[in-house]
Amino acid sequence: MFCFFLHIQENIGAALLQIQLNRYRCGGLVVGISCHHHTADGHSMSMFFTAWATAVREGKDFTTPTPFLDRARTALPGSTPTPVFDHRSLEFTCGEGDTYAVVPMDRIKNLTLHFTAEFVADLKSRVGTRCSTFQCLLAHVWKKLTAARELKPEEFTKVRVAVNCRGRADPPVPMDFFGNMVLWAFPRLQVRDILNSSYGSVIGVIRDAVARINDEYVQSFVDFGGVADANGEELVATAAAAGTMFCPDAEVDSWLGFRFHQLDFGTGAPSAFVPPDLPFEGLMIFMPSRKANGGVDLFMAVAEEHVAAFEQICYSLD
Repeated sequence: MFCFFLHIQENIGAALLQIQLNRYRCGGLVVGISCHHHTADGHSMSMFFTAWATAVREGKDFTTPTPFLDRARTALPGSTPTPVFDHRSLEFTCGEGDTYAVVPMDRIKNLTLHFTAEFVADLKSRVGTRCSTFQCLLAHVWKKLTAARELKPEEFTKVRVAVNCRGRADPPVPMDFFGNMVLWAFPRLQVRDILNSSYGSVIGVIRDAVARINDEYVQSFVDFGGVADANGEELVATAAAAGTMFCPDAEVDSWLGFRFHQLDFGTGAPSAFVPPDLPFEGLMIFMPSRKANGGVDLFMAVAEEHVAAFEQICYSLD
């Protein structure tokens, strides 16, 4: 079995969930899935896929799960909504946010990198401080992608990092909450700094940016929406168009904690679980490797003119 995510335009009226099954004469099965992010984030979809596979495998013996569905716990403004942060240019398209070029899709190339468990261990040993696999690999790829882009030293580059806020709210939202609890962190550095700084320093910038997505930030986001709603302001969540060039920036999602590779519809784990196409230059998705235990696969989209330079240095620890 082979599973993949499809990209869909997340406009109002789009289907909340689309599933396509392709059965082949050889006996292979391909499951194509697309989900609207207004309905669920990656953590929720991981729970859904696991429950779906278990239901098919166990049949009548399946026990229906009871996910946490209380949206009021995640979207209830304070009695006097008081947003502390201006979310207008970060999470929404109104206001003066970043403007990125849009190019024909054939100028954006999809790459798949495989980092072995040995590579990850070697990388961590160079950091000098405790860090997660995601943090050290993001720092590494951010450095290499920035170098391949040949940006000016004084330019700034940032990474939009998806952050699961379930455990960051106060009180925490149960991990089995089904919905979207993702907000964004934005670690940012000048090009000269990211190229010349140690891995530990870059990881520190990433860690600090993610740490700022705390309960105060989550409540501010909810209050911001409440104030906008009271004022009749229409907020549109940021969503890049296909062909968007994020350069000099990037966007990253970590699927390292998801259980996609454990999907078993009764015939064993899937041979692969992959995004078939990444439509935005600079988009990266980390997920557990399907090749070996402990390794990590990275799916990313790179501008055609930067591919050769990036491929030459992407595994270098110099």
